[in-house]
Amino acid sequence: LPPPAECLALFIATLEIVPFGIIGLRDPSFFADGYGLPISRESDTSPASAKRSGNNQSTYEEDQKTKKALVAAIAARNVQNGVLLAVFGLVLRDRRSLGVAVMAGLVATVADSVIVSAYGAKDKIAGHYVGVFNSLAIGGSLLYWGRNDPLW
Repeated sequence: LPPPAECLALFIATLEIVPFGIIGLRDPSFFADGYGLPISRESDTSPASAKRSGNNQSTYEEDQKTKKALVAAIAARNVQNGVLLAVFGLVLRDRRSLGVAVMAGLVATVADSVIVSAYGAKDKIAGHYVGVFNSLAIGGSLLYWGRNDPLW
């Protein structure tokens, strides 16, 4: 079994691929909730204001499609990040490269935190702060301690 920091990095890879990636691609409406973006499901009816005119209805539907596309792009980014972490951790078994890849995730998690804080629901930001902490703690420990160091 690899040292704890590598195990945690591989756990993050699994999270990036499955719940933050594939599930986000499969159900963008559910995944968008983590960003505080209200996206209606296909079976939902449009709001009462959009029912008044056909033009508003088509604008509402286009807006929903755009939101779903943007959220799906975020989910695809997460799958890509998870695959990258899995390759560095399982195939290449390069601890330093894995640390750099986890630390690089800091860019996305900080950006997501700022975006959710500015545009999303404030109660959704805690999960993004966890991502920032994970990137710093796990990436930092992978870069700081070597495989044969006494602590890790």
